[in-house]
Amino acid sequence: MIAFFRKIRQKLFPIAIGTENRVSKYFLYAIGEILLVVIGILIALQIDNYNEDLKNREIYLSYLVRLNEDFLELQETVKQKMEWEGKLIELAEYQLRVMTGEEPDPELLKLAMSIEYTASVNRYEIMSPTYMELNSTGRLELIESDSLKLYLSRYHKYLLNREDQKDEWDPWTHEYRSKVRNILHPEDRGFVDFQFGNETTDPDHPSWQMYILKSDRDKVVEALLEIPGLTGLLQDVLTARRITYTYLDYEFNVTHEFLRLIRSEIDRLQGDGRGPVTDRGLDRLN
Repeated sequence: MIAFFRKIRQKLFPIAIGTENRVSKYFLYAIGEILLVVIGILIALQIDNYNEDLKNREIYLSYLVRLNEDFLELQETVKQKMEWEGKLIELAEYQLRVMTGEEPDPELLKLAMSIEYTASVNRYEIMSPTYMELNSTGRLELIESDSLKLYLSRYHKYLLNREDQKDEWDPWTHEYRSKVRNILHPEDRGFVDFQFGNETTDPDHPSWQMYILKSDRDKVVEALLEIPGLTGLLQDVLTARRITYTYLDYEFNVTHEFLRLIRSEIDRLQGDGRGPVTDRGLDRLN
């Protein structure tokens, strides 16, 4: 048996020597094939990464456009709210002067407006739906601008702080409303409330002059003065409105900075040389 295997070995040995060069060539060919496969895989990964990058940039751009819309709308809301809050402050100050005797001959209409409007709750919201979506979905990581990301982070903390203060101040307004609810004639209350936010707070405006108040001025002033603690409560509400006005001024400037950062980031995306960015929605930035 051993001799049998020895003969086979002797027959194969010359063949092995003769094919040694071919084995080397096959080996090199195999290595080349492997390298080609690896290179192909790397190219495919690069293409996938490039396509994924373009996709993420499109998503990023769409969020930037939506953020821009949010803060444009918020800026306009803040501007209108500042005007309205300023008028409410003037009316509350007028009522306070009446109650402290600084206005001995008050105008009934202006006083009625002050009573009803001071009792209005601040329903102003400064939320950005797009930011809330970015935050809840974990897509804030898409934001490439460190400055914009920092502003959004501070914005979130600011929202929480504003909400806490609103929770503190709203009860004062509710308490004030409960104390003055029955001072004015019901028809007067209905008329003033109906005009709230729809017209001007200027008592000389024609829309106000069309209605004749049914409340008695002296009785209204007397009723205000008889309510325990109302002067102090009115001062608290007035202080809250003044602080709110200061916040509104800050928010207006912040929204302006947000818009600058957003537009700067869009300009950067368009000029970074990483490929085209769709113009979809960019017309709304102008």
